[in-house]
Amino acid sequence: MLLAGLLLLLGPRKYVLPTFLVVTAFLALQNRIYILGLNFFTARILLLFAWARVLARGEYRGLEFRPMDKALVLFGCWSVVSETLQRGAPGTVFAVANHFYDAFGTYFLARIFLRDLEVFWQLIKTFAVICCVLALFMLAEFLTAQNWLAPLGAVYDDVMVREGRMRCMAVFLHPVLAGTYGAVLLPLFAACWWQPRLKKLAIAGCLASSLMVFTAGSGGPIMTYAAVLGALCLWPLRRNMRVLRWGILLALVSLHLAMKAPVWALIARLQTVEGASAYHRYELLDAFINHFSDWWLIGTPNTESWGWLTDDVANYYCVVAKHAGLLGLILFIRVLVVGFREIGLRRRDAEPDRPTEIMLWAFGASLFGHAVSFFGISYFDQTVVLWHFTLAMLASLTLLTSQPEEVAELELLEDAGPIAEGPVAKPFPTTRNGFASNETKEIPRRLALHSSRDLA
Repeated sequence: MLLAGLLLLLGPRKYVLPTFLVVTAFLALQNRIYILGLNFFTARILLLFAWARVLARGEYRGLEFRPMDKALVLFGCWSVVSETLQRGAPGTVFAVANHFYDAFGTYFLARIFLRDLEVFWQLIKTFAVICCVLALFMLAEFLTAQNWLAPLGAVYDDVMVREGRMRCMAVFLHPVLAGTYGAVLLPLFAACWWQPRLKKLAIAGCLASSLMVFTAGSGGPIMTYAAVLGALCLWPLRRNMRVLRWGILLALVSLHLAMKAPVWALIARLQTVEGASAYHRYELLDAFINHFSDWWLIGTPNTESWGWLTDDVANYYCVVAKHAGLLGLILFIRVLVVGFREIGLRRRDAEPDRPTEIMLWAFGASLFGHAVSFFGISYFDQTVVLWHFTLAMLASLTLLTSQPEEVAELELLEDAGPIAEGPVAKPFPTTRNGFASNETKEIPRRLALHSSRDLA
């Protein structure tokens, strides 16, 4: 961790994000340092090094605020206000640590260094390498019933077992999170098949993601895996998504009116593996809907009395509602909406370029996978870093649709600075009949050639 911190502080710019990703992925959240009662996990310590570099070198200059930046900042700021009103000073400390330090620190670190296309592809390759290594360790864990990453701070030495089924987790804090990490990255790896010279990465990444999902042995990752595959298969309908969305909404309303139970009771039917807790997810969501008056304003500090195991809030939408109330939930959903909107706009821009359009669609499938997984788990380990890096990549999708010539020209003009004003040119001489002579016709062409050479 200290070697990684020195590399973040003093190393080349292109190594900052890959180093941060790799070290936070393989050093578990159990590795922590207590300072004045505050938990400094691996990611928080590395953020100190990274932001010391950013502030010392002024690498934050030139960052343009985009809609995703504003949406995330609004959600984080309201979360601090609601936690303060709900729990006082301890709530402020909790919210600032989780939103200002962790969320904003990770997200804007990625935004600052993610400004060229090379870094964008480098991140996808880094994710593929991480998944390949984790998949191998989870396979070894599955075959030997022993966690071989325990020396790096893994929570459990032995493998969790439920209903005779192995639930591997590598360095993650829960098998559901381990499987979800691989499931939401599957679309990005699959889209690499259509990119130049990335077919091997596509095969390795897809195999690793699938292996992580199935060795985790949990129903949530399998549902997320099915969701991203379904989203990828909707590619032929990419120009008719508005009709599809309204159709799904009308179908859900119709089911709600026709069913004896509420429509969200369908969650209890999604029992993908034996022993999965789909019914608990339904009970939890139903309890939050029925106790709307308890949390809508600024959230609620306690949900234990609402029903069976409702203190275990294994639903990120419910977690947001618990800590930030209805306004916080709306602002969080707005973050998702801004992400999908950005994907839709960039996809339309990239329609002439099929490989880029497929990659943008894959980002939509990945974001949809996150939205589905939030119904069954809340992120609280390495997946937090993955989530904020995903949002930062969504905010930087214009890198995929910008033409290289346009980017080079803009960078050249920025480096050249303001162009000095020259003397006003005199009118070109003309012949008696008002038309330019052959000699004078050559003058504008020569001036244009000299101007292009000076610009180069």
